[in-house]
Amino acid sequence: MTSLSVFWIAAGVMSLFALAFLLPPLLRRHSQQENDETAAEIAIYRQRLQELKAELHHGILTEEQFSHAQHELEEAMAADLAIGSSTDLKIKRHWLTALILTILVPSLAFLTYWQVGASGKVGEQLASKETSQQEIDRIGHAIKSLQAHLVEDPEDAQGWQLLGKTYLATNQVSEAAEALGHAYALDDQNPDIILDYAKALATSQERRLQGAPLKLIQRVLKIAPQHPEALWLAAVNALQSNQNEKAKTYLEQLALQLPPGSDEERMVRAHLAQLSSSSEAIANTNTGGGGEASDKKVSTEGNKQSPRIEVQVVLDPTLKDKAADTSTVFIFARAAKGPPMPLAAVRKQVKDLPLTVVLDDSKAMAPSFRMSNFNEFQVGARISLSGNPIPQSGDLQGFVDGNLSGNPTSPVSVTINQIVP
Repeated sequence: MTSLSVFWIAAGVMSLFALAFLLPPLLRRHSQQENDETAAEIAIYRQRLQELKAELHHGILTEEQFSHAQHELEEAMAADLAIGSSTDLKIKRHWLTALILTILVPSLAFLTYWQVGASGKVGEQLASKETSQQEIDRIGHAIKSLQAHLVEDPEDAQGWQLLGKTYLATNQVSEAAEALGHAYALDDQNPDIILDYAKALATSQERRLQGAPLKLIQRVLKIAPQHPEALWLAAVNALQSNQNEKAKTYLEQLALQLPPGSDEERMVRAHLAQLSSSSEAIANTNTGGGGEASDKKVSTEGNKQSPRIEVQVVLDPTLKDKAADTSTVFIFARAAKGPPMPLAAVRKQVKDLPLTVVLDDSKAMAPSFRMSNFNEFQVGARISLSGNPIPQSGDLQGFVDGNLSGNPTSPVSVTINQIVP
């Protein structure tokens, strides 16, 4: 039975409950006292007619007098019967009223609700809750099915990989790392399994790639030197370690693997352009290039207040049931004019909303890509249903209107109210 069916059943029960108070007074029969009075009156008429006949028999009344008295008695009885007919009519009218109420009360309630109530909203909410619960049940069933399969066939490396990726998508990070560790132990030559394992380990250490994740990435690059995802992760690690030249090398190789003109290729080219600009600025500073003007620029930048944006994030209530409580929320700031890569980001979960975070250089994704290098920013938040930092269809997102300076005087608000097409 669906939630919507339950709603209408409940509405019907409430209508019947209301009718239970309205109908009994209308359908209640006359009291016993009224019935007794009617029977007594009829008995009196009969007795009076017998008396008239006896008086006629004994010669007290003439035929003419008897006929006149009998006629008067019949008229009196007819009047009383007319009163009885009026009472019957009232009873019939009461039944008719009861029938009208039986039809009218539920119909009027339904029409009023449909016209001025929130029928669409309630229907949407119930359908949304039902869909969300079905999605949660489906994922839970898929996990149980995979677990049961792996009990029977524990040597299925791809089965362990799929289980690990499912855990990772639902933010069960430790379970994901364990499952992908099993997959890696069974097949340590599969680049995709190795990278999934690396991402799970990185997620468990706040998405930092140093240590075990980096070793796994380097292993993939030995097996498949031009693997696009391995090149990207290696570049990200180099940026996190402030090794810009190494990051440029990886990104240049990656750009050659991507379709020309694609969004991914443009993003990589933007990163390369930013790295080149940073390298030139550093070279000019080290060589004293630019003379007095350069010194003035460095001095000005040294006195500039570091960007700091306080962000308040809420989720639109109409989208609340489209994401699980454990779905990942990314709050980020990126350059208004520059690469699309976030300059600062905070990772939370839907169950933490509403929340307030601060975006500044301490939340930088990489030392060379900091908010301090830019003057204007776009600020937004996104719920990733897959846990992937890259936007995907079905994700939920919201942005601050317009561009922001590095130090707004008050907190800014972001409402997650859009669905990524």
